[in-house]
Amino acid sequence: MTALRTPWQKIQHYFWLVCGVCCLFAALVFWAITDTDEVVEVEKKPETEVELQIQPEKVASMTHLGALSDEVKPLDLNTRIVVNVSHEPEFRGTKYIGEVKKQHAIELFRVGNEAILKTFLKKQQDRKPFVYLRLSGENQPEQYVLLYGLYKTAAEAQQALSALNLNLPKSVQPKVVAMQQYASLVNSMGSEELASNQKLYEIQLKNVPLPKVDESVQIRQKAEPSAPVVIPKESTTSTTIVRRDQEGNVVDVQKSQSHVEGSPRSSNGNSRPQENEISDPFN
Repeated sequence: MTALRTPWQKIQHYFWLVCGVCCLFAALVFWAITDTDEVVEVEKKPETEVELQIQPEKVASMTHLGALSDEVKPLDLNTRIVVNVSHEPEFRGTKYIGEVKKQHAIELFRVGNEAILKTFLKKQQDRKPFVYLRLSGENQPEQYVLLYGLYKTAAEAQQALSALNLNLPKSVQPKVVAMQQYASLVNSMGSEELASNQKLYEIQLKNVPLPKVDESVQIRQKAEPSAPVVIPKESTTSTTIVRRDQEGNVVDVQKSQSHVEGSPRSSNGNSRPQENEISDPFN
């Protein structure tokens, strides 16, 4: 049975229907206005060479030019090299040159192989006045130069050179040089810098008395006889099974023996087998 609709409900239904049709019509009108059949291609015009050129006016107006200097650090051209080679204690680097750059020294000779220089130093009895440097640069091949002494003036160095007696070959001609001229050619770390990073420890050994061993205790232990080892013997167990009837009369008798190894021997020396009688209460 269908319910009767009142006039007010019909008016309400018609109202919502009209609202829906109006919304649909408005959407169609909006779509028709905004929809276009033409496809517009977006093309980027190539920039001409004139536009690519940097204009001085624009560069002058840029206040943030060079702002990346705080983030990107400039190249450090004073990088020092640590060669993975065992140098002699007389090897010096940039730190040494910076300390004595105002002084003079006697340059004995230059070699390309450090082994030759090391051999010469090992033959010297007093190696304190000697130092050697590693020279390298853009237009300078790698060389090792051996220096002798430090003097405040060139005159003092020349006077020491005239009195120098190292029995050098005639082809080797020492000369007086200023330490400042090696500043641009030395970029290594000296042996004194590398050795300062490693801590040296001294080990002191002390005499410790050894503990005395009482030999009398060992003699007593050897003299005392050891207790004899008792070998366990086999033990025998005898079992007797007696079956009786309800009246108590014996019906059947069964005997059995079992051997058990390793059982300790009794103290009274009785080795007779134990006899256990088991009666069957159900027979």
